[in-house]
Amino acid sequence: IMLIQLTHPEPNYEFWIDSEEITVMERYTKPTTSILQLNGDRPDVTALVLKSGKIMSCKETPAQIIEIMKGK
Repeated sequence: IMLIQLTHPEPNYEFWIDSEEITVMERYTKPTTSILQLNGDRPDVTALVLKSGKIMSCKETPAQIIEIMKGK
């Protein structure tokens, strides 16, 4: 088990996850050229799909999460 700490999108949450439970990491990058943005005020988050099927989200990018895992 390798627990890593990520940043929860909501304030006042501590978010730790077993890195071996992550099956998919997906991040949508908002286009920079569009004039109108739907949900433009929403923070950028990465969706994490776990082996259990549960979906979580965090503020780190998938690349940052990989770096955290390498650093452990």
